Amino acid sequence: MKKAFLVLLIALLTISLFGTEKIVHWMHHSPARAEIITNMAEEFMAENPGIEIEVQTIPQAEYKTKLLAAIAAGSGPDVAQIPSNAMTEFYNYGLIQPFPEDILSAEYMEENCVPAVIEKLIIDGTLYGLPTDVQTIVLFYNPVLFEKAGLDPDTPPKDWNELIEFAEKLTIWENGKMIQSGLGIGGYAPVLESFMKSAGATFWENEYEIKYEDAQLEGLKFFTDAIKVHRVYTPEFGSRWTGFRQVIEAMVFGHGAMVGSFQVGSREDLVFQTAPVPVNPETGERVTTLTSWSLVIMNDCEESEAAAKWLKYITSPEAQKSWFKTTGELPSFKSVIEDEEFKDDDLLLTILESLNYSAPTFSKGWADPASMYRTIAYSEAINNDMDPKEAIQKAIKEINIYLDETFSQF
Repeated sequence: MKKAFLVLLIALLTISLFGTEKIVHWMHHSPARAEIITNMAEEFMAENPGIEIEVQTIPQAEYKTKLLAAIAAGSGPDVAQIPSNAMTEFYNYGLIQPFPEDILSAEYMEENCVPAVIEKLIIDGTLYGLPTDVQTIVLFYNPVLFEKAGLDPDTPPKDWNELIEFAEKLTIWENGKMIQSGLGIGGYAPVLESFMKSAGATFWENEYEIKYEDAQLEGLKFFTDAIKVHRVYTPEFGSRWTGFRQVIEAMVFGHGAMVGSFQVGSREDLVFQTAPVPVNPETGERVTTLTSWSLVIMNDCEESEAAAKWLKYITSPEAQKSWFKTTGELPSFKSVIEDEEFKDDDLLLTILESLNYSAPTFSKGWADPASMYRTIAYSEAINNDMDPKEAIQKAIKEINIYLDETFSQF
């Protein structure tokens, strides 16, 4: 008791003599995220009485506008959450500062983390961000519907050919109307990118220019053919995730964080399992696109040491384990991926293991140009019957216009 009292007394004297370092932290929120970050802030301040953390959570739809406006007005936060795609953008404009190497270094992160997670966070050998909101793509499937279709409920499709074969067996049409879809398809950009990369796509002509590749066409055509030729899904059927929740859709691709969403917002009789992205039958490659956000120290932050300590605290292996269990955000530390707690949980283990064959999205810039493969290429091919190759070339043209406007001055 005397020792604890002395520690508290010293802390209070330190605060009174030197003042409190205040760190304003901005991030977009969901209820689960807001709760866990608030709890972490309280725990951190109890352990670091000289540092005050003020967390401000903002709805994601408003987050970008509010953050950029605050930065322009000189009233931005000390630390913020930004898409990892935007790291180069923020670095070029001098908006972020490096982490103090005595607290966290690029070498430490490279040694202990999955490469795909931190690739965009290290610039010219220096650490500028810590990973958060890490997500990959996995396959969700309904074993009950598998069994009804005569498929082994414990054997998900291994490659693209089996994926279509299974989807056809799982699709039900009655009187010209689809009543059960074998594979939900929505043209989601990380899913398209995963298939394009599995086919061998590299995307880049040079640092700021995308090129056309037959592998991109192969990835897009897999899904357009699934709709138009194999008829395992039709856009009129409705949202791919809604159909899965309603047990009228047998398979769907999504982020691992969808586990919680499916468990809460679905029919009571929904049963599902997770499986890896099927391999490309020609290349033998299995790639899942990794997307993430980053926690950065803004350039105007005057308390960089305190800010770095705080961000290190909420992204530590212990914190990442808590994030994963509470929100579904994937960890970046190898030690968490290999944690014994998850080794017997097939649902979560599949999601964790997806990090081992992940590749960061090629997308660069907050506007996320990779999304144009959905909004332009997929949309034109499905909704307007445009030739898929022509649709991809149209998307690439728009992507390169964005890249030129955003990065050519640097």
